[in-house]
Amino acid sequence: MADEYEKLARQLIGEFSSMHRFMSTRVSNAVSGEMAVMRALMLANGELSPSQIADRAWVSAPRVANILRNLEAKDWVTREPDKADRRRVIVKITEHGLACIEEKRELSNRKTGEFLAELGPDDAHELVRLIHRMNEIIEKNQGTRLREILYSETPSQKTAFPIHQRPTTKKGGRACASSSSSKTTSWRCLSPSA
Repeated sequence: MADEYEKLARQLIGEFSSMHRFMSTRVSNAVSGEMAVMRALMLANGELSPSQIADRAWVSAPRVANILRNLEAKDWVTREPDKADRRRVIVKITEHGLACIEEKRELSNRKTGEFLAELGPDDAHELVRLIHRMNEIIEKNQGTRLREILYSETPSQKTAFPIHQRPTTKKGGRACASSSSSKTTSWRCLSPSA
């Protein structure tokens, strides 16, 4: 049975690679660029700090700074001092930004609907069901892996994470510190302070 799943895994990876060739630029821009930042802001009712955006959009802090400059130049967002803490900056979506995102969302929904129509109703429903199931499994496994790292018996060990899996801190007496590179973030969980 394991051989059967390994064969299917190779086939699936090959299919994803083929899709990647056709979609890489569009998906990359949507997931790791301006659209990811705008999506994070929209899910937070339009206001976040740059560090919160980095965590929620799975983008490095230096990349977020560049993206925010581009979005400000387009008048999609503004950066303002936080009223409660003047040292912090709050990023807010503008009305123009909301209108542009809504236009892009409508186009995306229309294009995705056209694609699903080509699949037909049975395959389209099955595709959505399977992707939902995949996300459930991924979320469960990532949560398990994060708990293993955060509460490991050997807190001095460093483990590399993709940037989108990084927690900020964890309650319960353990603090986690990170160091980032362009591809990974290394985490070290510290023992509770006395």
